[in-house]
Amino acid sequence: MIKKNILSSAAALLVATLLSHSCIETDKTTGSSLLPGDNILNVTSTTFDLPVQAKVTDSLQTSYIGYLSVGAYNDPDMGLVTTSAAFRIAPSLSKHNFGENPVAKALKMYISIDNKTFFDENDEFIPQNFKLYELLKDIDSTVIYNNSVKQNDISPARIDNAGNIFFGGDSLVIEVSQTFAQKLVEASQEEMDSTELFYKKFKGLYLTADPKPGNQAGGRINLIAPGNIYFLLTYRHKVASEGIDKDSTIAYFVNENGPNLNLYNHSSSTIEHPNPGNKLFVEGLAGVKPYIDFAQVKSNLESWAADNDIDLSKLIIAKAEVRLPFEYPSDYKELNYFPSQLFISTRRANSGRITYEPVEDVSFTTNNGYINRSLRYYSLDISSYLQKVLKGNQESSYLQTYVTPIYQTSDYYSGAVYYYLQNYLYSKATLNGNTAQRNPKLVLTYAVLP
Repeated sequence: MIKKNILSSAAALLVATLLSHSCIETDKTTGSSLLPGDNILNVTSTTFDLPVQAKVTDSLQTSYIGYLSVGAYNDPDMGLVTTSAAFRIAPSLSKHNFGENPVAKALKMYISIDNKTFFDENDEFIPQNFKLYELLKDIDSTVIYNNSVKQNDISPARIDNAGNIFFGGDSLVIEVSQTFAQKLVEASQEEMDSTELFYKKFKGLYLTADPKPGNQAGGRINLIAPGNIYFLLTYRHKVASEGIDKDSTIAYFVNENGPNLNLYNHSSSTIEHPNPGNKLFVEGLAGVKPYIDFAQVKSNLESWAADNDIDLSKLIIAKAEVRLPFEYPSDYKELNYFPSQLFISTRRANSGRITYEPVEDVSFTTNNGYINRSLRYYSLDISSYLQKVLKGNQESSYLQTYVTPIYQTSDYYSGAVYYYLQNYLYSKATLNGNTAQRNPKLVLTYAVLP
């Protein structure tokens, strides 16, 4: 975080004001005759067509996430996207004793909705049928991607009582089946005393919601903080030695620090293309996005340099700007669903794990990658990144980039700002493709050393 000193800024402004009213004129040509011509750097700007493809960001890391995403949206361009959540539950009381022959009476799941994503105001309060299932697969350290849980990892039998319809309010109560409730009260004392043993028996739950009926367009995706889910189990129990025969209640919670996982299923792989035409889409979550292969960009720049007798090893980049133009939609409200910030991210394997990370240039300038509504394009300053690309000796994965929505967080104490690929909020932007009149460009401002 950059702190601005108000007093020094005011002083600087005062000095600038005095100088601006001075009668002294500065001769900027003084000494120029003493400088050899080959030591003068000429700064030039050249614009290139940017080769952009359309590719899906598969295997997106969605574990230990801030919001569980549950819902569905059917887009006329992208097709259907469904979002579901997998999470663990644990008893709120350790060393809890259910007594003798406990019998479950009722189990209810309470959910507070934090936010909602929809693209049509008419979809804000549409009915959605929520469903709850039991996981057959443990959410361990290997289950970290949006596609890590398959259909056969989920029990086919619902554990909720049918009829849990959510109308888009701020909360939902789901009645869970008597069968699953009884399974909870029959947990052994060892399982109740040990979280590890409890998780071994109860691997987790899977929450999902149906899309709109038929092939209707639209829908809603609901965001839920894990800490805003809890369960209340009411059961009858006896403790003969104490003469107890009564109803009791125990709570179960979802740990907001995980492990939990969002699962996304997209249909947009059908519009992947090596040379998209007039339109280029940016779909949130794990959907289709602009893909730029900087190995190709480097090859194009090498051909340009050869044609113009430029030694790339002597090229100094003052600024390299990626411009991704768009046109105003017929309904101006659609701009509200464009991501506020885009940047190039690499897809790399670290210790066998796939991660998408924005390149470090995103933090070098203020508002880097933000949408410019007046000029109708996103501007991404990638100067440092492109300079490294031209130097060579980079891994191939470093050159393969996706244009992704990103978000930032800051440390309250240090002020440090961190940038991440946006992996829980669905969004959509329609950009201009390669054949559009205002197509994606690379604007290169540079000088060549003598």
